[in-house]
Amino acid sequence: MAYEDLTLVVEHDVAVVTLNRPEKMNAMGPRLVFELLDVLESTRHDDSVKAMVITGAGRGFCAGADVSGGAAMRKLSDELDEASGYRRHKEAPIGHYGVLFSTLNDYPKPIVAAVNGAAAGAGMSLALACDIRLASTNARFISAFVHRAITPDTGSTFYLPQMLGKGRALEFMYTGEPIHAAEAERYGLTNRTLDPESLVEEAIALAEKIARGPSLAIELTKRLVNNQASTFDMQVEREAWGLGVTGQSEDRQEGIDSFLEKRPAQFRGR
Repeated sequence: MAYEDLTLVVEHDVAVVTLNRPEKMNAMGPRLVFELLDVLESTRHDDSVKAMVITGAGRGFCAGADVSGGAAMRKLSDELDEASGYRRHKEAPIGHYGVLFSTLNDYPKPIVAAVNGAAAGAGMSLALACDIRLASTNARFISAFVHRAITPDTGSTFYLPQMLGKGRALEFMYTGEPIHAAEAERYGLTNRTLDPESLVEEAIALAEKIARGPSLAIELTKRLVNNQASTFDMQVEREAWGLGVTGQSEDRQEGIDSFLEKRPAQFRGR
């Protein structure tokens, strides 16, 4: 698929996705939503992609849903729905946004968000759905839904209480006040804050480091963390399942051999 509203570069086992609507602060119009969905689905089972970076072109990370365009935007949305599975998109919660964010939440590979500027509304949810968030000093997170007199969507009511705690999350959603980069790091919303000039470079370096690891073990680690059991004993059983799967892998043997031979491991994701 040829992309218009994003760019995709795959190097060193890392897919770098850049939202590319800088004139709209990378707001999610229907085409960008469908292109993001295509990237996630096409790389999901691609063994040449072991990690992903998502960032934005220009000053913003993603300004959320693009509410401009009126009838023309709705016509494009309907056309894209038809082209990629009408029932799937029309029957999902919040339509194609629901399909995208459900797919993003279930994506098995590590994703690093390089939040270069404002992440608002659904754009904030996009960053929250990533596994690791690196933020530029220019970054800010805004639960913009209250400013439009609507309830939060795209999974933000799921992610925010987990990351901020219930009280702080509700204050953030009730007021719509932004959380700036330094505050976001202090709250644990981001992993660390970086200079704008080095943000994407460091995000890619981190993703490449992860990609060099034992990708089967890393993907199952993500699954174990994202699908927590309701009790400790059940979670330990799930961990035992993960050990059973990874214990039979080639990478497990390579991990042992490299340790005994005192050399760097060369994992193959097998």
